[in-house]
Amino acid sequence: MEKLFKTKLVDTKMMKTNNLFFLVIISFLLLSCFILKTDFSGTIGLIFVLLLTYYFSSKYKFLTTILYVSLFVRLITIFLGNNFIVLPDSWGDATLFELKAWEWSQDGFLSVFNNYPTKESSFFISWILAFFYSLADRSVILGQSLSLIFGISSILLASLIAKKIWNESISLKLGWILALYPTLILYSCLILREAYVWFFLLMAIYGIVCWCEDRKFKSLIISFVGFYVATLFHGGMIIGALIFLFIIGLISILDFSKKIINLRVSRNYFIIMILSVLSLVYLAFIADSIPKINSLKNLLDFEKILTVISKKNIHSAAYPEWTIPTTSFELFYKSPIRIIYFVFSPFPWDVSKINHIMGLFDGTFHIILFILLIKNFKKIWKDKTLRIIFIIFLSYIIFYGIPTGNFGTGIRHRAKFIFLFILLVLPWIPKFSLNKKNYKL
Repeated sequence: MEKLFKTKLVDTKMMKTNNLFFLVIISFLLLSCFILKTDFSGTIGLIFVLLLTYYFSSKYKFLTTILYVSLFVRLITIFLGNNFIVLPDSWGDATLFELKAWEWSQDGFLSVFNNYPTKESSFFISWILAFFYSLADRSVILGQSLSLIFGISSILLASLIAKKIWNESISLKLGWILALYPTLILYSCLILREAYVWFFLLMAIYGIVCWCEDRKFKSLIISFVGFYVATLFHGGMIIGALIFLFIIGLISILDFSKKIINLRVSRNYFIIMILSVLSLVYLAFIADSIPKINSLKNLLDFEKILTVISKKNIHSAAYPEWTIPTTSFELFYKSPIRIIYFVFSPFPWDVSKINHIMGLFDGTFHIILFILLIKNFKKIWKDKTLRIIFIIFLSYIIFYGIPTGNFGTGIRHRAKFIFLFILLVLPWIPKFSLNKKNYKL
């Protein structure tokens, strides 16, 4: 009875704290909009994010504090970035995407459909934002609100995935990491593709986790829809879909073979096997318009790969020249080096500007994750769900790591799938609590 009373007392205190946090967020939002005269569209966008976060926190009460803290930190970042400081990566692509959205919105809502970026796939985010601009008005904060929606939703979805794989305690640990991780905060507050990619990639991973449990078509549909939409925002994300398609094809063939031997043929396995094999044959020998690849045959065209690499080592954050391969043989032994630079750079000797410090922190964190991965690899590989996630993660590392030529671009690319890296080693990341527990898979 005493234990139950203490639990209720803690829950009551937590509820009061969360309500106070929510009031602080509302007060900050309204005060900043009033003092700085935030445009109407931007204000509506931020309020919608606030209401959505409130809805999430009401439905998933164990994440309430995390979601409120996540929102508050990101609102402060947007507030500072639009009025007092220049955030890293807030120029360049972010400015270009926003400008393109404004241009496409000039002739009204229906005309935006005519601007679907078939050849300029990088501007799919601009096409989406153009619809909002055509209905409201030009507003950078509105565009940032859309990124914020997917940024907050990604924290929720990732936590639910972690809870499904392990337990609620571990999912809370993930939630706090994602809520306070600087790179994720930054890209949730800019008009860039990363927040959108996170959400739909996590949707794909959620489908994979469900498929590993139930082997249902519904789970596969969720997964491939996630991969497909993520690919619309960045073509390279299709690699994960191709790898997963190969995995389910292989698993289906093996399972179907066992069923035949035991004279117990499963219709579902047979259909999945046929569809996956036909899809792989089509992609391997017929398809020639795969995003970022065109044809799978290009993955073995070393001359094209060398040409792409030669154009990527640019700007002040470029990798050392000795990492650039000039022959097929050099590509073979320099690729691992380029992947190392991609995952862990910038290194301390690469830091030459203040905004490189966040990159240094990001690279150091990736080193810690890598150490945990190596240390616990056997446990990860034994779990079928984690094994699939690891293979997909590794495919992204290779696909993005070899052609990337500077650590500025590398930080943005690896941010697209850092969620997968953290998920793989999550149980072994030290818990931010005085009560230590040993987690086992």
